[in-house]
Amino acid sequence: MKKPILTISLLLFVGVSLLVAMADVTGWRKAPSTQNEPTIAEHAQPTAVADTENARFIAMYFHAPHRCPTCKKIEAYAHDALSSEIEAGNIAWQVADYTADEYKTIVEQCKVFTSTVVLVDRQDGEVVRWKNLEEVWNHTDDPEAFEAFINESWDTFKNAS
Repeated sequence: MKKPILTISLLLFVGVSLLVAMADVTGWRKAPSTQNEPTIAEHAQPTAVADTENARFIAMYFHAPHRCPTCKKIEAYAHDALSSEIEAGNIAWQVADYTADEYKTIVEQCKVFTSTVVLVDRQDGEVVRWKNLEEVWNHTDDPEAFEAFINESWDTFKNAS
């Protein structure tokens, strides 16, 4: 009688141990880490669409409903890189969920399929040109390179008008 109980107990122990090990490996059990992850500054919170209606230039950060740490970096780094231009009123900042129906037209027009930053030039309320900065993904491990990429892209975009 003691042998089957001991065998079952050991098998349960091994099974639970395997489940815990798999949960650790996949990250399922891990609490979200906030260490070394950028935080979205208070000024980087989504700008209402009404605030961008009259803007000629808009930097749009597109995201999915659920954002990974890298997506959050893209938003924070892009906003920080453009903050002086935003504060000067040279470009408006807008955060948009690319899966939302209200952004369907611009998402299709700018070929947005993942988190990205899109520079938009509007005249008379119509998008006349845009630049999808998909390469932001290549610079997420280097904040200085990210900032340089965003600023160079913005300078080229605004000077081409």
